[in-house]
Amino acid sequence: MSGVAFALLALAPPALFEDQAGKFDWARENVGSVGAAVFRSVGSQRLAVVASEAAVAGIDLRTGGTAWRRVLPEGESVGGLLALGSSGVLSTGVAHRDGRAHGSVRLFSDSGALLWDAVLDAVGDAAAPPVTAATDVAIYAASATSVLALHAATGKELWRWTAPADKAGLRVAALVPQGGEVRAYGVLDGRLAVATLGASDGAPASKGVELIKGEALLGGAPLVAVPDGSRLVSLSADKAKLVVHAVGSGKAEAHPLAALLPAGAAAEALSPTPLPGGALLSLAGGGSAVVALGKGSAPARLAKHVAPAAAGGAQALAAAEWKEGGALLALARAEAGALTLQTCELAADSAACEWSAAEPLGEADGELGAGFAAWVGPYARKDGSTGARLLVRSAGDALALHVRAAAAAAEGGKGEGGRLWVREEALASVSGAELLPLPAIAIDRGAAEQRPFFGFALPAVADGIKSRLEALQRSAAEAEAEAKRLLLLGDAYGSRQVVVAATAASKLFGLHSSTGAVLWSRHVPPLAPGAPPPLLRGPFVSGSGATALVHVVATDGGRWAVLTVGPFDGSLVGERREEGELVHAAQLPGSAAGTLLLVDASLGATTHPATPAAGAELASRLSTTFFHLVSPSQVQGFGLVAAAGGGVRASARWSVALPPAASSRTAYFSHRAAVHSAVRTKGDRSVLHKYINRNVLAVGSEVKPAGGEAPYVQLLLLDSVSGRRLHSARHSNCAGPLSLLLGENTLLYSYRAEGRDGPQTTLTAAELYVNSSVASGVLSLLAMGPLDPSLRKNQFDAFAAPPPLVLSQSYAFPTSIAAMGLTLTQKGITPKQMSAADKEEGLVPYSPSLGGINALQVVSHRHTVARPRAIVAAPTVLESTSLVFSYGLDLFLTRAAPARTFDQPPPRVTRRPPPFPPPRQLNEDFNKLGLLGACLGMLVATVATSMYSARRDLNAAWA
Repeated sequence: MSGVAFALLALAPPALFEDQAGKFDWARENVGSVGAAVFRSVGSQRLAVVASEAAVAGIDLRTGGTAWRRVLPEGESVGGLLALGSSGVLSTGVAHRDGRAHGSVRLFSDSGALLWDAVLDAVGDAAAPPVTAATDVAIYAASATSVLALHAATGKELWRWTAPADKAGLRVAALVPQGGEVRAYGVLDGRLAVATLGASDGAPASKGVELIKGEALLGGAPLVAVPDGSRLVSLSADKAKLVVHAVGSGKAEAHPLAALLPAGAAAEALSPTPLPGGALLSLAGGGSAVVALGKGSAPARLAKHVAPAAAGGAQALAAAEWKEGGALLALARAEAGALTLQTCELAADSAACEWSAAEPLGEADGELGAGFAAWVGPYARKDGSTGARLLVRSAGDALALHVRAAAAAAEGGKGEGGRLWVREEALASVSGAELLPLPAIAIDRGAAEQRPFFGFALPAVADGIKSRLEALQRSAAEAEAEAKRLLLLGDAYGSRQVVVAATAASKLFGLHSSTGAVLWSRHVPPLAPGAPPPLLRGPFVSGSGATALVHVVATDGGRWAVLTVGPFDGSLVGERREEGELVHAAQLPGSAAGTLLLVDASLGATTHPATPAAGAELASRLSTTFFHLVSPSQVQGFGLVAAAGGGVRASARWSVALPPAASSRTAYFSHRAAVHSAVRTKGDRSVLHKYINRNVLAVGSEVKPAGGEAPYVQLLLLDSVSGRRLHSARHSNCAGPLSLLLGENTLLYSYRAEGRDGPQTTLTAAELYVNSSVASGVLSLLAMGPLDPSLRKNQFDAFAAPPPLVLSQSYAFPTSIAAMGLTLTQKGITPKQMSAADKEEGLVPYSPSLGGINALQVVSHRHTVARPRAIVAAPTVLESTSLVFSYGLDLFLTRAAPARTFDQPPPRVTRRPPPFPPPRQLNEDFNKLGLLGACLGMLVATVATSMYSARRDLNAAWA
């Protein structure tokens, strides 16, 4: 299970010095949205072992820090955890390989070591995690029609059983080891079926797969075995009966739920959580019920009923094994702004128990009110009573540990009330990010106030003493407020910025670019009661400085909303809600006000804000505004026209079909990125004119043809205004993963090519140049003077311009590339560098040579950034420096200076408030006068040599 690293690819080694690590960069390690958790103890350390789709990790219960983490390979996910006493924790999941899903089982020690892993047979295109059961000797795992026995200590396969061909429809859903046998239960033709296998060799009983007499079962409902393995529980097909099978018998009894549940209550689903001698049901309309199965011939009865949460609230029911074969049942409620916990101890027969008094566990915000999941960890208190730790995952993927308020104080919790700590795991699902400079303040005296005198340092010393005395006199609350105020101050170089990130968990964040600290967060609730969590598009930035605003578009398929928030404090400035489905949301290119263009499913176009000024701006740009939509089958381009009944609508202008059975992705060059030079100077002093077209769209497709044909990768460059195909390339016998990056005139893409020695990652670089006879001599360029871009003849014509001249080269690359990005500066003068995140162990940056990799190019040094998805860059005030931010499962941010820090001034005495010292200077003795002289000298030499070369060529032609 390899890690993933992040690299900055450059010619010159840009790595940090050892004493700079952690000062100009930071990394944030995440786990992801937690779907399963178990509580463990390792000596004096208390852990919660949690699993997300991407990782398994141990979380320290005292601090909330990551004790250990194991990131799964790409294409694998974890669906469940099973505690195995002192042996460790067993994880079950699904591994997608060769287009099929396989069950996977792994055993981790409590310290995080991977003891062994196993992969089950392929089970189709999609599958649930395998079901497992454990004994002291073996671990049994079942997936689809197969059962596998593994040695508990080594993971060695002991035996394997597969259902016979005439029972191929069997889907094993529960395993019950009992004595010298293992019973594999499943559903066959809607009926409960069982295969009895020998525990030592897997030999099936003479009867093979038997059908159990009884009710037809609900498709997809779990088969839940009680902890002692005596009975199996499921739901009937009509959800009206609880089906109970005594293990070893040949029949299943049906208990009508109408006689068990309160009047008017109906079962919605059976929980997979096993209860001693009972079953846990989720009820329609909310609420839960615990049904005691009874012993022997005793009838089933209702042991506990939990009413639905109050309007605007939410609740979660959790259970965990506890004393003498019983269980602790925990009910957490988030109502009226408070989180409370009630517990009851179930005996081994799930007899009725009494709820304890509700204990406050801290405040409940809107994230908990929108729904949450919970896991309970019981423990024995010093007075002999039972205590409980509650691990909560909110609707916004925040993971928090809650205990009683008194216990939180005793354990030194830093949260509110009974919350010990919180982890913002929504940051593992960032879908988009923008960086904005924090508003700067004047920290130096004006020139008019400065009078040189011999005691120039005395004012600074006096101010320093004064500020420290004021700090000593502040209360704790005042000190915290002052620290927050200082945290939001910018600097003169623009390197202190806020990272505004939108996540797939419907949550917005503001992160500090210097430390990665969370400045603010805002959860976007469902747009209507009962609606799914909205999908966030953006963020989009309007304005600048202290007046900047961030807009985020939230959609759920039937409604949409635009939220406007303050980027520095997360305050909600405005909100607009509409009915309908949005198909496109983007900013109008070049809009000074940051106006958004919104297009709905009926192709009606509107703006945000919906003001007369924004409408007039859109109306003035109808003939020059275009957008495109990408679907699995085609890329379609649209323009804007005035609607007959008033308003604006989108009109389809062109479409390009994509290959069938293709997985496609796109890339484009940002309209906000600066371009300094429109030419590239060659070695013979001639120039090539860059093909700079900000409407170019790169479309890469991974194609797997049907009929056994070899896969291939297709690359298209399209003009998104005219729909013209500017360039295309097809790489046969190649496959993904495919990564794309489009610069001002450069296209980079990586893919996997099949070779004689196996698959090899290939990186292709294509440069685009103007394919025309534009003057390229130095004197001719100087004589032409600057072009006026406001004149129509000097503007780019997407319909008439000839296609570009494409020069491409390909390189073999040691590892698979997950994401690529490009550094950006304010004026575009500094040479651009490509940033790449690779998917393998270590950090392997791109090099123009085929030789070894220079280790000094590793900018992530000791950090491992797992599962990167994208890389974004932002300029600073310094032309030499940009900020590079990578997001995926983990986050990483660093400063990049492709041409070194050539424009940083020497340090000066400032009145910068602590704790922010002036940035460290790498070149305090920079000679600006020498640079100017060198530039003038080179200009004269270039003109002279150009004249000499032209005269020599003329003489040679006449000779």
